[in-house]
Amino acid sequence: MTKRQPRVSTSTRITVVALAVIAGIAAGGRAASPQGPPPAGGPRLAVDFGAVLADGTPVEDLQPGEIEVRLNGRTRKVLALRRVSARQASAGPESPGAAAAVAPLPGPYATNEGAAAGRSFVLLVDELSLVAGRESLLRNSVEGLLPHLTPADRTLVLALPYGGVKAPFTSDPERIRQAMAALIGQGERGETGSGMAERTRTFLETLQAFLQGQAGRRTPLTVILFTAGLAAPRRDAPMALPPGRGELLVDHFKWIGESAGAARANVYLLQPADIKVSAEGWKETIGGRDYLGSDNPLEGIEHLAGVTKGVRLPLDAKGTASLDRVALESSGYYVADLEPESREVLGRSRPMDVRVTRPGATVRARPQITFETGRRSIGRVLEDVLLSGEPAGDLALRAAGFVVRESEDRLRAGVVVEPAGAAVPLAGATAVLFAPTGRIVARWTASDVARRPLLGAMTAPPGTYRLRVAAVDAAGRPGVVDQLLELRLVPVGPLSLGSLMIGVSRPEGVAPQLEFSAEPAAIASFEIYGGEAGLGLSATLELARQAEGPALLTLPLALSRAGEGRVVATATVPLGALAPGDYLLRGIIKLEDGSAGSVTRTLRKTASRPGA
Repeated sequence: MTKRQPRVSTSTRITVVALAVIAGIAAGGRAASPQGPPPAGGPRLAVDFGAVLADGTPVEDLQPGEIEVRLNGRTRKVLALRRVSARQASAGPESPGAAAAVAPLPGPYATNEGAAAGRSFVLLVDELSLVAGRESLLRNSVEGLLPHLTPADRTLVLALPYGGVKAPFTSDPERIRQAMAALIGQGERGETGSGMAERTRTFLETLQAFLQGQAGRRTPLTVILFTAGLAAPRRDAPMALPPGRGELLVDHFKWIGESAGAARANVYLLQPADIKVSAEGWKETIGGRDYLGSDNPLEGIEHLAGVTKGVRLPLDAKGTASLDRVALESSGYYVADLEPESREVLGRSRPMDVRVTRPGATVRARPQITFETGRRSIGRVLEDVLLSGEPAGDLALRAAGFVVRESEDRLRAGVVVEPAGAAVPLAGATAVLFAPTGRIVARWTASDVARRPLLGAMTAPPGTYRLRVAAVDAAGRPGVVDQLLELRLVPVGPLSLGSLMIGVSRPEGVAPQLEFSAEPAAIASFEIYGGEAGLGLSATLELARQAEGPALLTLPLALSRAGEGRVVATATVPLGALAPGDYLLRGIIKLEDGSAGSVTRTLRKTASRPGA
């Protein structure tokens, strides 16, 4: 039987096309990528869900035996269960004797191991349901969310069906406030039931287009929908006549449920507490004539909550409690890996039901889910995780950026990449530099991912960038790390200093290394640019336990000319007597006129593994 499609007006078609563009922006610019060999292994069936207590606090210690996952009504075997937290653990002192007030050293590299997962929020406003003058309800409630956002969280402000993106995904609370302040309700006073049904249909169609643009996400999307009322399904005409202009099908809601499942969208519906319910539309006679449909604006909200298993929360004049709760509930979730069947259904929406046996726990899970077909190439996986902006930790990854001079007005951003497990073979690796606006400034793709260390380089003008590194192993598991990179040289009088690098000596030269263990020594080096021949200076390397602490070891730096206007400063740091932990290396240059400058980097020594 052919599924009936709704009649769509010309204005709605235009809006849906525009939303397709918006969805691309909101998804972080997902694009097609070079094709390559398909990832090894079978399909990965990962189901994410939340489990919260009555006050919204996430349950943190669920065990696999306490959950049951059903697909199409059949219980599926859970192979693994892991919890993902959006809360970054606070760094404490390294030892019981360390002072709690001492700031920890900066990490020697960026990593996705044990990192708090960033959340993706969508503040979605049903602009045609809200009349002008009620916008303060939205703005006040959003203040309940903003204090709980972490630097890893991203929030999109979106007005549907016509307003579009008011603020792209951002971690800047002030930008979110400004976007919410610019929103103005477009609703009509004295709206008829038919008018409400028409605008509801338009809203649902554009919402569906937006969610379809988010399909294929690897992490949940928290959609916070502000609406002052939605119509329920209706014919908008007596039974003896053809459907009216305000016809609203049950399928319009059903398609939202399917699209939300494909986008891994968890929906929260916020409505004013004083919505008025009119009885004007109830004209049905005892024989069933003259009934057009319900004019109750709460019924459509109930339908939308039902197809998405969304949570309904109130909007009041001053309250922030609703979004306080959303922030709390979204601060942690679980991912259950299911055992695939021989003829697994992929690429289509399927009914899903997640249950937990923990007393007092409530599940937050969508009623529909769509699993990817598993046919993406390594190149496509790499491209998607790099440009999506989402975290990816299936492959534990480490990366560090450094700065050297390329020319008088351009610098080179170098990057060292390595999997956390030295024996893990990589199938692809790439990195980009993002400007603060989100524009890609430079990009590098590894030509030989088997090389160790894996080094890349990109050229860009001086500035502050976000370095994002992505890699995929042979099984198609992705990993992504982000690092803030100040692409600048350190001035010291007429000189400039490049980044301090740490590595080990090899026959072919010094090889950068991110972590040390049983190595007897490390080589610290950095480049010095400019100055005239014969310029008097002193060059030393210090090793300290704290950023401002005294030097435990001071070594002279050997200076060797490496080209016109370029000198390399090098020192060998003995590691054998150092206890495992983090140490700060300070390369210090002092000129005869008293000018001084330094470059630093953290050296991490780990305990030697047995047999290493």
